Amino acid sequence: MTTTKLANIGIKYLSDLQLDDLYQLQDELNILWKNGQSTISNSLYDKIADGINYEITQLAADPYNYAVKRNDNELQKLLARLTGLHSQKKSPVANSVWDILSHELAMRNFVTIHPPLTYPSNWTRMSLSENPVEFITLSQSSQEFQDLSSVFSKSLGKSSVAIYSIIRIQNLRLWSIFQELQKTIPNNIRRLFHGTASPEQQKLIMYHGFFHSFCPGGLIGDGVYFAVNSQYSNDDPYVLKRTNHRRELFICQVLLGNSSQGAGGLKSPAPGCHSVFHDSGSQNDMFCIFNSYQSYPEYIVQYDYE
Repeated sequence: MTTTKLANIGIKYLSDLQLDDLYQLQDELNILWKNGQSTISNSLYDKIADGINYEITQLAADPYNYAVKRNDNELQKLLARLTGLHSQKKSPVANSVWDILSHELAMRNFVTIHPPLTYPSNWTRMSLSENPVEFITLSQSSQEFQDLSSVFSKSLGKSSVAIYSIIRIQNLRLWSIFQELQKTIPNNIRRLFHGTASPEQQKLIMYHGFFHSFCPGGLIGDGVYFAVNSQYSNDDPYVLKRTNHRRELFICQVLLGNSSQGAGGLKSPAPGCHSVFHDSGSQNDMFCIFNSYQSYPEYIVQYDYE
């Protein structure tokens, strides 16, 4: 029993416990106290309760970061604990936090990641156990920044464009899923643009991909949309406006595979195809996928123009 370890080791035992462990320890102590068998001091019990409150505060403040730092077993135990508390109407966190944890686990269950892990050579060092997600602000003097700025500015179609920042999204799990799909889908990858006006949706995409970005009733299907040119995504209601003048869009790698003509109401592409396109007359100006993991959110560009 964990209470025995607590009695033998004392407060040092609490230092390595996760939120679910602390809840379990509290449950055991409550049973022992009820039966008059507890030998733990009130002070130590208060420290357990304080630990739970601290962890809940951390979870509520940044559930994405909290989730990615937990291994699969820890995350499963935490979700089970929160689900039990929710069923008792004692949930310590909002439903939105539970949803984020659930999406994180669903993403991990989508594909089993086997070492050695591989990722793009321009990424900083990554590790599933230490830093599975990193957001790197590119130096404006770097070749990577210059190349992306040039492509983005040209596709925006404005006379003068200012690129304030470009953030590289390094998400090991999303990237591994994207790589895994390339084993079964023809390797037709294009760099396309995607916008969302919601800061919450932007963060969800950065951590969990386009899981909740489907567009029911869309022009070429009920899937996730990507534009060939940033000019299209720059319009309302797609672009995120950080201020009256600073805007943000995603640059994405999209695994299109074989693509067919899209149409309203489609739930999937034609047999043998993996995406659909919209023909604007002179060229395809947008694509739609129905498996959200066929796209990797590669960068966020913050910009303005005249």
